[in-house]
Amino acid sequence: MCTDKEYYRSISLRKKVYSRLGDLREKVLPGTQLSRAKVVEKLVNDSFSSLNANNNEIINGNQKRQQKI
Repeated sequence: MCTDKEYYRSISLRKKVYSRLGDLREKVLPGTQLSRAKVVEKLVNDSFSSLNANNNEIINGNQKRQQKI
């Protein structure tokens, strides 16, 4: 089985971080055991969504302030 090189990428992690991923496997979605790759994917996607939501609030807040001026 050959991995699609256009779809996947690999990353290097320190051993301590890799170990922590193992600890998070059952905590990210209680009742299930995700692969380490899925844990990373979920954490990155959740963080990305959260950061984008915060940025949108800041941008929208600045636009409202500018409109009042």
